[in-house]
Amino acid sequence: MNLESVFSFVSTLALFSWIALFIFYSQEWIYRLLFSGILIILALIYLYFISVGLYSGGNGGFGSLAEVRILFEKDEALLAGWIHYLAFDLFVGMWTSRDAWLIKVNRWLLLACLLFTFMLGPIGFLIYFILRSVKTKTPVQSI
Repeated sequence: MNLESVFSFVSTLALFSWIALFIFYSQEWIYRLLFSGILIILALIYLYFISVGLYSGGNGGFGSLAEVRILFEKDEALLAGWIHYLAFDLFVGMWTSRDAWLIKVNRWLLLACLLFTFMLGPIGFLIYFILRSVKTKTPVQSI
């Protein structure tokens, strides 16, 4: 399977996972399916591509932006980075959905938070925390 096919597969898998999460967010089974199924699949694909990408990479590292750029020069490492975003944003979306269900956030307000989390990760998380603070009339607390 070529890298573009893997990219399409993981992106489509993530998109359908987000749609299912929104539709079934009040059902316990969706969290089990996403956590024990989809996130594991993404993690295994990530493991493969990060291993290939970084093993055959250059002298990159995490000490500077330039070093990180070198780490992701190889397409396999770049694809692994994309999968990393998909998996962790989905995990955040799962936490947001479950929490919203428990505190009875309006479904359509949740949708806005999920869309922002899907597209812009931390911004969606921030919007949800603001919404949560307004809904519960308490400042943001630890999880």
